[in-house]
Amino acid sequence: MGLSANFISWLTVLLVIIPVALLQDGSNPFRWFPEDNFDIISRKMNQANPENCVTMSESDLRLPPTSLSQLPQYNRILLQQWFTNRSKLLHLHNLALNRAFFYSYIQQRLDGPVIDVPFLPSLLYYYFSAAADVSSGPNVMNASAVLMDTNTTYANWYGLKVINRTLPLFGPMALRLDNWNDELNFLRVPTNNTIKIHDMGAGPNCNYTAPWYKNNPYILDREMGISFIPDRRGTAPSKNQYSTKIQLATITGEAIQELEVFKFYGPNAPGIKETFLPVRFTRPYYDCGASNRWIVSSVSALSDYMPRYSNITRLRGPRMVGIIVQSMDFYRIDFNPCPPGLGNPNHYLAGIARCKPTTLCVPLPGFGFRRGGYQCVCQPGHRLPPDQDGPFRGVDIEIATEDEYNAGFNCIPVEWREVIPEETGMIEDLSRRGRSAGFFDLGGDYIPGGQSAWRTFKRYTRNALASVTSMFGFYNTGSPTDLVHASNGVRMRSRIRRHAIAAENYSTGTVIAKSTSSVPNYQTEAVDWNVSTSDPEQATSVDKQYSEPALHGRENQSELKELSRKKRNSDPPFYSVGAGGAVFDPERFTQMYRLIAHAKEVTSQNCHQMTADQLVFPGEVSYGAEVQFEMPARTALRLAHFLSAYYQNNIRGEVYGSLITDFPLNRYEMFGEVISNVMSNFDIVSSGIFFDYQMFTDHDGVTWDLFAPYAYKPIGSTEAAEAIDMSINYYRDYTEKAWFRTLKASPYTVSDRWVSSRYGLDRIITKPFIRSDVNGTQLQRYFNFPLYYWVPRYEDGYWTQPYFDCEGKVKEWLITYAAPFFGLIGEEQALQFMGVVTISVKLLSLDINQCPQSFYTPNYFKNTAKCDFGSTYCKPIPRRYFVAGSYKCECRQGFEYPFNDRTWYFHGELMEREYMMKLAGEPNRFDLLRCREALAVHLLPMNTWYFAIVVVLLNYWNALSV
Repeated sequence: MGLSANFISWLTVLLVIIPVALLQDGSNPFRWFPEDNFDIISRKMNQANPENCVTMSESDLRLPPTSLSQLPQYNRILLQQWFTNRSKLLHLHNLALNRAFFYSYIQQRLDGPVIDVPFLPSLLYYYFSAAADVSSGPNVMNASAVLMDTNTTYANWYGLKVINRTLPLFGPMALRLDNWNDELNFLRVPTNNTIKIHDMGAGPNCNYTAPWYKNNPYILDREMGISFIPDRRGTAPSKNQYSTKIQLATITGEAIQELEVFKFYGPNAPGIKETFLPVRFTRPYYDCGASNRWIVSSVSALSDYMPRYSNITRLRGPRMVGIIVQSMDFYRIDFNPCPPGLGNPNHYLAGIARCKPTTLCVPLPGFGFRRGGYQCVCQPGHRLPPDQDGPFRGVDIEIATEDEYNAGFNCIPVEWREVIPEETGMIEDLSRRGRSAGFFDLGGDYIPGGQSAWRTFKRYTRNALASVTSMFGFYNTGSPTDLVHASNGVRMRSRIRRHAIAAENYSTGTVIAKSTSSVPNYQTEAVDWNVSTSDPEQATSVDKQYSEPALHGRENQSELKELSRKKRNSDPPFYSVGAGGAVFDPERFTQMYRLIAHAKEVTSQNCHQMTADQLVFPGEVSYGAEVQFEMPARTALRLAHFLSAYYQNNIRGEVYGSLITDFPLNRYEMFGEVISNVMSNFDIVSSGIFFDYQMFTDHDGVTWDLFAPYAYKPIGSTEAAEAIDMSINYYRDYTEKAWFRTLKASPYTVSDRWVSSRYGLDRIITKPFIRSDVNGTQLQRYFNFPLYYWVPRYEDGYWTQPYFDCEGKVKEWLITYAAPFFGLIGEEQALQFMGVVTISVKLLSLDINQCPQSFYTPNYFKNTAKCDFGSTYCKPIPRRYFVAGSYKCECRQGFEYPFNDRTWYFHGELMEREYMMKLAGEPNRFDLLRCREALAVHLLPMNTWYFAIVVVLLNYWNALSV
């Protein structure tokens, strides 16, 4: 009895241990892949946690330098294409540069020892500026800090009697908190709206510049090129000088003719071959004791004259006195898992994708640091299996078992690929064939009385041959002898299209047709884009070119109607929209080309000759701007958040012992903010702060009727900025602009939009900690703890319709984003609308989407792609800007690319060029540009004799077709 009990117990233990052992030795069917660099990094990241990070070494808290790839570099931003997967890193780069420009400008602009001291940024300015960096990017920013070097901070917010007294260290840092368990979060739902602000230069062991400080890769990391402070480069090298010109106005709106010209030293502006960059990125590191997350930071240096206040001028010189640190979560950064190549430099995570040799790896955005962020498309000369809809997804490959991986995820070779023929001498050859056409070439149409016996015989013979050849794998989907028109009007047969799919009588064969309900087409109101220029002949040629492209080279209107007739009922694509499944709008196609031509014809020289309607495009022309230009728009949102925070929390006359917090915002700081916006971002061409009526009070206590600092870039300059107060009489009507009135109040109501309800605004909770004394002995809570303020979301902003700024300072086609800011006004301290922050970007930098979309989608360019939607589907090509043909036509499921070249799709520019040639009656191959049914592979196992018989039958078929 005891023996049997022991045996059962041992058997139970074995049954438990054996599966566990099998899992440990990797025999699990889902863990058969060999270990790669992703597993090494993941294991290292999982080892660090808030409990043990203090005892871990510095190397254990940092990842290899090549863990990040394709980092933005200042001197290469304009030379490279930046896609969606790098937009957040680019924003991180530009935001660090933004803050470095501002603090460099304001510190050097207000460096007087007596008059300028009260105008410098206050303690709350530093705190709320860092908090605005974080709150304006909930899915981007994780932390923001200004870290000053030792004894370089002249704190004007302390009532110190000695003007040259400096703080040992000063490092205001804003950090987003996980507030799910916060005492103020009663619902226990994370909101991302709680921010902790503290001084990193206060408290014990606070010297973040010391070598023994473990968690400071932003101070010194020579392998990543970070060594800004302490500045050992001297006063001349590595300091770049920038110039600004500001036109001010009086309080009554009169322009001050004398410009305020100022030059300051700021971040470096390197040439293409220089290696000392103004912004550097840290390697991924574990932020122990702060956010306790793996983060990546961008670092930029701010400059000032040191010593700041000295009577001996020759002792003063520009010096890097601090750094700006902007951080984001490493898990949010996409990486390219595809093999190294021309567009994917070799890095630590390159080559971990598991695409088969018959496929190509394409990275996908939005996956962050996790597997599966790629897809495997077929190599040129291959096609997808019939049961595969779309490319192989990386997430499916990563979870496949070994048997599934070995048996699938392969593309099938495409046989019998066609070669594009030469078209030289084609017209003359076809003309000769037309003149020597005999009775059989002309067919029975010339026999009076109807159809001839010969044509009836040919029709029955072709049907019989089709039945025989289909037994050997050959299929015909249309007539190989469709007629096209030559420019000379001769009706001819194209030998190029002999084995192509028919244009009009197209049949999808085995593909199941999906019916769609008819919906009315969305028609844009026609606008007469008059492309009048200073050159009448040029304007006439442009108008003729894009008004009716089908009239080129044609005089017979009947031929035009015959060629451009609507397609017959055919199988609609799976995403077809519009009545009858129509996915191409000829009228919209013509209007698209006229609009693009008009946009390029309007210049600063001829814009005054245009009417008001010709300088404004419909709002649907800027479709997609809110996504593509989201990060530049968040720069305006950041400034709106800062102004809202400051105006809702700065209390006049507030003094706490030696700490003074009563510092109103002044016009120097406002001009500095808009100047830094345009100088730090190549996409932003102008930026402004537009105050409402009697909402701006300057440092001297005077309330201005209107105040609107506005900065812009001079043409062809990257190291200069110009600014103007838009409250001068010429521009004083900005309060009547649509973007200002829309954000302030609804035109159909009497009350302000934001007064009756705060719905739509986010409440930000900040928890500020300040130093207990000047020396920073320890940290303590701020006297008003916590601080609250209401800010708009990104969606609360307003995108204008495209317009040409003919009367403004930037004479370009622009799109403007405006965000409101709010303050507590009056004795009742009511939340009121105070003004608008704007940024403008170029319309010609916007990508257009010509692919089919639903009727309710407000896209001016939709349904203008010239793909053959029976065999292909449309896919936009990003970063081609405001150019027609920015799409590709890829083969649908069950079809294959028929040509023998190094691609697998038809480019939109090729499709539209051939389409225009077809409408003009010129030789073209537009009807060839389509995919064929994926059936040519059936020819592979044929016997040689069968193959010879089929070739003979095909030749006989071709003879009957002539």
